[in-house]
Amino acid sequence: MKRTAQIMLRRLVAVIAVLGLAGCATPRPQDQAAASRCAPDHPFAEGGERATLWVRGSAEYRSSTEGIYRAALRSLQSGLADAGWSAEPTQTRGFSALPPAVVMDIDETVLDNSAPQARMLLEESCPGEFDALWDAWVAARAAPAVPGAAAFIRAARELKDPSGRQVRVFLITNRECKERAGVASNCPQQDDTLSNLRALGLDAPTLDADLMLKSERPDWSSEKLSRRQQVAREYRIVLNVGDDLTDFIADLRGRSLAEREKARCRHDVWWGVRWFLIPNPMYGSWQRALGPDPGAALVQPLTPSTCGKAV
Repeated sequence: MKRTAQIMLRRLVAVIAVLGLAGCATPRPQDQAAASRCAPDHPFAEGGERATLWVRGSAEYRSSTEGIYRAALRSLQSGLADAGWSAEPTQTRGFSALPPAVVMDIDETVLDNSAPQARMLLEESCPGEFDALWDAWVAARAAPAVPGAAAFIRAARELKDPSGRQVRVFLITNRECKERAGVASNCPQQDDTLSNLRALGLDAPTLDADLMLKSERPDWSSEKLSRRQQVAREYRIVLNVGDDLTDFIADLRGRSLAEREKARCRHDVWWGVRWFLIPNPMYGSWQRALGPDPGAALVQPLTPSTCGKAV
């Protein structure tokens, strides 16, 4: 295990060295081979080295996530004291007497999956190989916590509303329930995720019910609104924490950059108050909005802000 870690470290250092020459280097033979092997697609997460290295190694990333979680905890305390406060746009009435809850995404919000991202970059994996590689990572139950996430969840669960009811933390994830060869369970991903969370000291008496996976029920698609609404029927959602705009706002998949910006601005006053976004430069729904050619997207003008402020 130690030797494997040393090999991975050496490879990551090599990636850093390559990045230093990236501006003038010609394509390496292995780059061309990977592109050919993956044709007509490019290797998975091609060009994501800097983003992955920032998440895996920078003090800036850790400072950012820890600071966001500290601010989220302060905001949660404020929201608990205000019975008219909800972090779910569709929860508009009849919620003030409900017990409090926090809704959170899992991947890149609670669990750090930069390790398989680095592996796929180093091995120049093809998009078609992603599902198997991802499921193997989930099965390993080895994801560490995003800095600040575990402390936030533990502290949130200790807080109470004015009626003395403790906060319940729901984890709404697009980790998908699906069969796995050689495993009897029809949702081994749930068992894996529960085990991973418990290994990080995040167990709770209600954890099995708090974890809500994609496809666990017929109406639980990649769109998370139906799961948030189920929580909202019985709980006042005081805070929402995620790493993607779709963790907060419905019907954004496949939308343009301008449409996403307008959706963000419609809830401008909620960011950093009721909604907290964890930075994830490695992947997300924003990539689809950029279009098929990231190079072309680089030369496009900045998307103008519709929030009435300078970009």
